Amino acid sequence: MFYKVTRIFLLLSFCFLLGTPLSGQNLILNPGFENYKSCPENITNFGTLLEDVSLPTSSSGDYFNACGSNDFGVPSNFKGSQKANEGSGYVGLYFYALNDYREYIQLNTSKTLREKHPYKITLQLSLAEASSLALKNMSIVLVNKKVKFPNGSALTGSRLDLQEDVAFQVVKLKPNKSLANTDDWITLTAEFEAKGFENHIIVGNFNNNLNTELLEQEGTVLSSDFSYYYVDNVGLEELPRVNYEKDKIYVLERNPFEPKGYELDAEAVASVKKIFKYLKENAEVQMKITGHSDNVGQPGYNKFISSLRARAVALYLKNLGIDDNRIVWEGVGDTRPLGNGKIKESHLSNRRVEFVMTQFED
Repeated sequence: MFYKVTRIFLLLSFCFLLGTPLSGQNLILNPGFENYKSCPENITNFGTLLEDVSLPTSSSGDYFNACGSNDFGVPSNFKGSQKANEGSGYVGLYFYALNDYREYIQLNTSKTLREKHPYKITLQLSLAEASSLALKNMSIVLVNKKVKFPNGSALTGSRLDLQEDVAFQVVKLKPNKSLANTDDWITLTAEFEAKGFENHIIVGNFNNNLNTELLEQEGTVLSSDFSYYYVDNVGLEELPRVNYEKDKIYVLERNPFEPKGYELDAEAVASVKKIFKYLKENAEVQMKITGHSDNVGQPGYNKFISSLRARAVALYLKNLGIDDNRIVWEGVGDTRPLGNGKIKESHLSNRRVEFVMTQFED
């Protein structure tokens, strides 16, 4: 039985967690840098070459295009060789250089983001072959208006804080590959909740040299070392708000548990955070969690492992701030398998956690 609850819901339909990122309209204007006024021929402020693109500091990055000169062409240019991720152009920026020198690109959005709505940001990066350093992680900054700061120093949070009329939000990005990759494009993504003022996005490194985390390298960092990245295809889309129908079973999004595993992976944590947001916004709802296992092993042990899986979700929600009396959980072992059991490796799907949203009963 459920802990704290004796009634068990038996539902026939199964549905995966709502709120999965869906393909939508890109809110970035000129996201792939294909709308240009003229071909790049020399070192020129790319704010004068590209539509809906500006520079937030006095430093200047580079624009590369297949129509450009040898130094500013695609795929080959003065920083290396890389095909455009899509189309014929991309930009290049110094993310790390001597004396905290930085380059940034500022992009317009087609509209101001909606307060408390979820969004997804994506962008493509490739480390230029001329670089001697690679960054370990990256972020983007969303601001409430087009900004322009003097000099080319790092645009740190403290510098942004000094501007009374500038509101900003920092969003950490997650790369799908090492940021030291020079052969391919790396995809960086993040999901975030808008604060309601964001209408420009700034791409670059927002830490000074001392606070920038670099990937491991041989020897010490020299004054001549730098990190230069190509940037292409910046995307921003609004995601559907998380919603759950009451008395309907949902399966927690995550990779299948290991046979004896019960800890939440990164995908599961992201799913639980969405659940937390829904519970926080819907005080009349309580959640019932059921852990499951496959049929490999003894029934008693399987029930124990399935209970730990349900408990892990309940504890995470409790630590985020959901009251105990709104969460009930149990483990049922291998007593409720999915499908007919004839599909090869179907046991992986049985290592799962399900949950149901119901009317709160105090």
